[in-house]
Order: sequence, then structure tokens, then C-alpha cells
Amino acid sequence: MAPSRRDPTSSKEAITAEPPGPASLHHAALADVLPVAACLLDRSGLVAWHNRAFAELLQRPAAQIDGEPFLGWLGRSSEREGFGRAFMAMREREAGASFAIDAGLSPRLGPAASCRIRAVKLDAGTIGLSCLPVAAAASSPEAELGLAVTRGLDALEQGVLLVDGDARVMHCNPAATQLLGDGLVGRSVLELVEGGQVGALTRGLTVARGGSWQGELNLRRHDGESVPVDVSIAAGSGPRVVLVRDLRERRRREFEARVSGQVDRALVSRSDPRDAVAAAAAALGTAIVASHVVLLVRHGEGERVRWRRWTVGGGALAREVPLSAAPPASWEVPGVVDGEPEDEAGRAAIGPAAEVRASLRVALRGPSGTLGYLWLGRTTAGPWDARDQALVGTVAAQLGLGLEGALLSLATRELADYQTLVLDQSAVLIDTVDEAGRVVTWNRASAQLLGIPAEAAIGRRFGLDVAVATDEGAWTELWSALLRDGGVTREVVLRAQGGAELPVHLEARLMRQAGGVRGAVLVGLDLRDRRALESQILRSQKLAAVGLLAAGIAHEINNPLSGVVGYSQLLLERPLSADVREKVEKIAQSGERCRKIVEGVLLFSRKQDGGERRNVDLRALLDRVLSIGEYQWRMHNIRILREQDEPACVFADADQIEQVVLNLLSNAVDAMAPGGDGSWGPQWCWWRQAHHQRRRPRDPPGDPGPHLRPVLQHQGDRQGHRARACDLLRNCTRPRRRHRRRVCPRSGRHLHGAPALRSTRTCPVDERCPEPPRTLARWPVAAPLSRTPTPRTTSRRSAA
Repeated sequence: MAPSRRDPTSSKEAITAEPPGPASLHHAALADVLPVAACLLDRSGLVAWHNRAFAELLQRPAAQIDGEPFLGWLGRSSEREGFGRAFMAMREREAGASFAIDAGLSPRLGPAASCRIRAVKLDAGTIGLSCLPVAAAASSPEAELGLAVTRGLDALEQGVLLVDGDARVMHCNPAATQLLGDGLVGRSVLELVEGGQVGALTRGLTVARGGSWQGELNLRRHDGESVPVDVSIAAGSGPRVVLVRDLRERRRREFEARVSGQVDRALVSRSDPRDAVAAAAAALGTAIVASHVVLLVRHGEGERVRWRRWTVGGGALAREVPLSAAPPASWEVPGVVDGEPEDEAGRAAIGPAAEVRASLRVALRGPSGTLGYLWLGRTTAGPWDARDQALVGTVAAQLGLGLEGALLSLATRELADYQTLVLDQSAVLIDTVDEAGRVVTWNRASAQLLGIPAEAAIGRRFGLDVAVATDEGAWTELWSALLRDGGVTREVVLRAQGGAELPVHLEARLMRQAGGVRGAVLVGLDLRDRRALESQILRSQKLAAVGLLAAGIAHEINNPLSGVVGYSQLLLERPLSADVREKVEKIAQSGERCRKIVEGVLLFSRKQDGGERRNVDLRALLDRVLSIGEYQWRMHNIRILREQDEPACVFADADQIEQVVLNLLSNAVDAMAPGGDGSWGPQWCWWRQAHHQRRRPRDPPGDPGPHLRPVLQHQGDRQGHRARACDLLRNCTRPRRRHRRRVCPRSGRHLHGAPALRSTRTCPVDERCPEPPRTLARWPVAAPLSRTPTPRTTSRRSAA
């Protein structure tokens, strides 16, 4: 102890706290003439007053004594340590407390004077000392040993009681007095034990006669407070030595260590980071008997910061509520704050807690700064224990680190979920594998294309265990090339669920980190549509080649046909007999007919002119179409009947109209049912033209009409088995969805209907369909209009 110096006080003021007067002066004079050396020490251990005997003992003038530390005149370090410990303990005790210690005072000249120093705490807060010299001649080796042992016991931090054979306390050191109170000497040690443990201490004293005993007991202080202590008893030929160690601090440290361990375990025991932090906060709240636990957590950084309130209940996160405003900036203070928030913003952040009478608040900090706040409340009023506040401050550091890890984990999960969502929106196979080829991620397109869910694919080797390649050697070579080159692009065939083969254009790239391979990214494109398109293009190319060949053949056939027709015409110009003329006329008619058919084929196979619109004669166009397919239709016993065959001119694309008429006639032929015996009976197909004068709202302004309504109608048989009417070109401008096909109950054939995109109907046997013919398109017969819908071909067979 090294107290600072201060001015010495007067002896009158130091002896008594009463106002100076005759009585005070009398007491000072009396103390000054006492033969025993005495002095007064203030709370700092400085000499405030001394008498004449004390100055004579130290052989020093008064000016060198007052204001000096008393410890400076103790000769041995052990004596200074023992006196200093006892002095510091007495400062916090009530008036009248005392202690005694043997020590040697060092005078200015000569050896140290051995004294029995007794200290008493006075009402004014000062401590009075009396130093009684002990004669050296009266000291024996045994006495010196006893004094040394006593001084050593007094210097111990543990309480020491010397107990005689009757279990009465003969001596106690200052630590025992501080722990159990004054008045221990002369009392039975059994009186200090609580009633239920007297037997345990009695057995301990009995056992200690032949050795030693140790146990934990609860001793009562003089004020009635129960103190848990660790008691060790050792006995010999003399008195028993009872060592008493206070267990409150040790148990408190063990309790705090248990709470800290529970918090650490809670932070790593939950899969959900929010539940982990909530469980850790609940463990702390349970330890300090808090009924309300609330966490205010900050999410995001910068302008994207948002605050949420996590209410803890049942050892887990009970409720999460977003906050409209951040907690007050005044909460950003270090340490633990005891008390309710006074501002409205603070109460709004915490939420409803009307029954709370006392609360603690502490900021949760991590390496990145303040991450949130922990608020603890209880229903009982009164301040929190200082040790509980210290515990909250210690655990808050753990919670801050755990909360930062939880927020980082949540942000990582959100990013991973977002990336997974992005990958799942792709229609392309996008998967990742580790360095051994085992699947790490499996997007939704992979599950749909291969029919393998992500749960069954993750952890298995791609190409070998899941999405197995049909050519294992080719896959092994692909993986080797990937590891060697870092990237590879191949077309492979994978086996889907159920054994179906899936051609895939696969592109693989290695993922490297810190000089090592972490895995690879596999991107696959389904080639089935591409292969189908390639097949369709190939077929189209073949058909185009066949068309060119047919056109060439037709052109070559034209030459001999011209000769046949020409020579037959020359023969007819000569005089012939009737039967010969009839035959030559048939030859000429047949040749002319063949020439028209070849001309129609050549016109149909010519190159399109890009959809150019012009005036088109429907009758001539129909003649060309009929000349192409009439023979084939006649082979199926189908006749084409034309009614109202007057000239009709429309403004349209001739090539597209020609393709439309050909498709409609072909569909109508396919839709005709055979006879009841399975053979094809007589079939009729009518071509009609009708005019319509009524305007419609969608007609162009100034369109005077009339409009032409070409109608194609076919009838199954004369018995009325099936009657159908189809319009030509309405679906060219607004197609409708195709309905499912139906089957005629009489013939069993699929009924397609003439227009490919109109719904088909099945008429009852021997019952005519009551539905009248429909008009599909209207063409202006007059001069071309500036806005006329361009017809588009809709066919069950093909579309122009």
C-alpha cells in the first residue's frame, strides 16, 4: 500500500468527531500521557495523530511521523502484507471492528521493536492503533514459532480457525473474521453451522483427530446470512486447524462458465441461424431470471439497412417483426444499461412489455460494428445484481460474434436461393459437380429433361451413376479432356429415367480456386428439337428436289405432248371418216388435257414471288388446282361438282390462294367416309360462290361491297349420312385452336373436317347435320382495296 501524502490533522480533531471543547482537549491530553504507543490512521493508512510514546518508540520527531504511511515502519515484507490486508478489510466494516497482529516497528536507531499491534475502527472512520512492545527476554523459541505461525495464518487469504478439543474457537485470522463476522473467538464452531449440517461437521471433527477431513458446508454469519464454504480440518497433538474457503466466488465463476458454455453450444446446435441466436439469448435470459428476451437485429448494409425484432420464447425464435424505424442512436453506448427506454422510439422498437418492471439493454457488436441490441426484462422491480450485469456484458460479446455469423449465413442462403431460382428459370441443363464428378447442384430443367429429382441426383457421379452416358468410354475421355484442357464441348447421349435416350450438346468448364480444382460447371442443351428440325429440313429439301425433278420431267413431257396435240390437229384438218375422226378427236382432247395438267404442275412448282397481291381470277385458279388433283381424287371415286361457275376476280396472292384451295380440297377428300361395307361409295364435293351485300363493322371505310363468299361443301352420300360445309379462308386471318378428333360411329374413321382448325363434329347415323354452311372469308369482287386481310393457309396436312 502506497498512499499519497497529505497534511497532518490536529490531535484534537483526530481523537474525536465532537466539536473542539474542554472534553476533547481532556481526551487528547489523556491519550498523550499514556505509556502505550498509540496513533490514528486515516482511510489511506497515513498517520493522522500519534502520542508521545509512539514518537519515542520510533525515535523520530513529530514532523517526520504525521502524514507518513504506517506501513513504512514495519520491518518485514510479510508483516507489511498481513497488516495491509487486514487494514483494507477493516475499512469496509462497521465501527468497533478490530484486529491484532504481531509485527516489528523499525526505529531510527537500533533493532526492530517487536510489538503487539491492535487496531480498532472508530466512529469517525479513522482507525486507532496501539503498539505494545513485547519483551525479547520473555520470548522462547516455542513462543517465537507460535508468533511466526500466527503471523503466517493472519497473512492467508483463506479463513483460519484454531479450535480446541471442545470445538471452541481459540483464534481466527482476519480473513475468517471478514467472512464470518466478529465475535468468533470463544464460540463453538458447531454454532456456525446450519442445523441440518451439524452432524456432518461433528463427524468431520471426529475424523480429523486421526488425520484430516474436507467437505462443503453452509456457515451462518453473525447477521444471519448463509455462506457456502469449503471446510478443511487438520488435527494433531494441539488444537485443530480449520481452513474455511468462500465458495460463492468459485460457484459464481462455475455458473458463469456454464452459462457461457450453453451460449456457445446453442450458437452451433441449430440448423437455422436465427433459431441458434435466439436459443443463445434464451439461455442467458434463463440464467439471470429474465422473463422477456428481445433481439433487435440489423439486416443489410448502407441504404439497404432494415431492422427486425426477434422475440424469443420457449428457447427459440417465436416471432419476427420488421421495424418501420431503426432503434434510437442514443442506444449506441458501451456497456450494459439498466433501465427502461424513456423515448417513444425505444419503446416502439422493443414492442409490448407492459408487465416489465426492470430491464437490461446491451449492444451486440461484431468485427463489422454494431449488429443489434439485446433487451432483457423481468416482472420484479429493483436494480439488477452487479454480477448479473457483468455476466450479460461478457456473454454479449459471444452473442455479437454469433449474430454476425448468423447474418452472414442468412445472406449466403438468400444469395444461394436467388441463384437457384435463376438457374431453375432456365430451360437449359445447368449443373455443377465437385472434383470427383459428384453432383453438387441440379437445376429444375435437369429434373424435367432427365426425369430425375434433385434429391436422387445430388452426391452421385454425373454420367456414371446419374444421367448415365450411353457410351461410357466417350464419357471417360470427355472427363479426361476436361481435366487436361479446362473446358470441353461435345455432343453426348444421356440416359433419362426409364431408359429413354436424350441427345445433349454439353459444354463443361472447370472451376479453379487457390491453384486447385473445385469442380466443374456442366451446361447441356436438348438436341431433340434441333434433330427434329434438321430432319424436317432434310425432308423439305428432298421434297424440293423431287419437285424440281417433277418440274423438269413435266417440262420434258411437254415436248412430245405438243407433237401429239399438233399432229392430231393437223389430222383433223384433213378429210377423215367418221370413226377415224372420232378417234383422232379423242387423241387431241386427251393430249390437250395432258398438256393442261403438265402446265398446272409447272405453274405450281414455280418460285414464289414474295406474296405480291394482284387481281386473281378464281375460276382459272380453280381450274389449275383441279387439274393437279382430279385424277387422284377420281381414283378414290370422288367427283368434283361446280355450281354457279361464273367469273370471279379477287385482289390477293395467287400462290397462297392456290395453296389454300388445294389443301381444302385435299382435307375434304380425306374427311369423306367409305361405304357401309368398308368400300368407298359415291362422294360429291360442291364448289359454290355466293355474294353478300351486308357490311360488317370491321370492313374498310368506303367499302361498297358486294363480297364474294366461296363455300366448299361436301356430302357423304345420298342417304344423308354426313353433310358438311366449310368456308375457305376465314382461318387464314384468325386461326382457332384445333379440337380433338372424333370418330364417326358408322365408319370408325377419324373425322377431321374440311378446315383444319375448325372443331369437328360427329353426326348421328342416318341423320342430317342441321348446321348450315358457314362462310370463312369474304373477298371484295370490285376494285382492289387498300386494306384486305392476307389469307393464310391452314391445313391438316400442311400450311403454306
